[in-house]
Amino acid sequence: KQWYQRRVAITAGVSKDLKGKVASDAAAAAKEAKKMANEWCSSGCTGQSADFVEALFKGMHGGQCVDASQFCGPCHDNAHAHFSAGNSIPCCMDNVIQKGIAAYEYVAEAYGDQVNEWVGLVSDELSAAANAKAVEYRDAVLEQADCIADAYNDHIPDCA
Repeated sequence: KQWYQRRVAITAGVSKDLKGKVASDAAAAAKEAKKMANEWCSSGCTGQSADFVEALFKGMHGGQCVDASQFCGPCHDNAHAHFSAGNSIPCCMDNVIQKGIAAYEYVAEAYGDQVNEWVGLVSDELSAAANAKAVEYRDAVLEQADCIADAYNDHIPDCA
């Protein structure tokens, strides 16, 4: 019953303005995604990206890097060596990466406070063990994301 009351409180807290902003942002994102997909296909980016990713994973694999889901450490080091050997992300793929980063930053700025409020409401309903496990998962994901960002930021292609 308490969870239902929290859900009702969350739903009631979503104002018409927020709903309108989300709908507008979603429509703009869909339009941009369609444009990007058309550009991706017409530029031959699928083949370029597939070749790049295949070479990157071949370059990363080896030594102690046997599972790229654990990127920090040997996989990061091997990726860095692969990029340092002159291999770079295709510009068409980097364009998608850059737009994804910008979209993430926009969503975090525009909706972060509201999401954090909802997380707090949900967290209040979880046990201490469940909250601890959620923090553990979050920290592990953030650690891997930081290592990926580090490798990427050190080797952003020069796309004019």
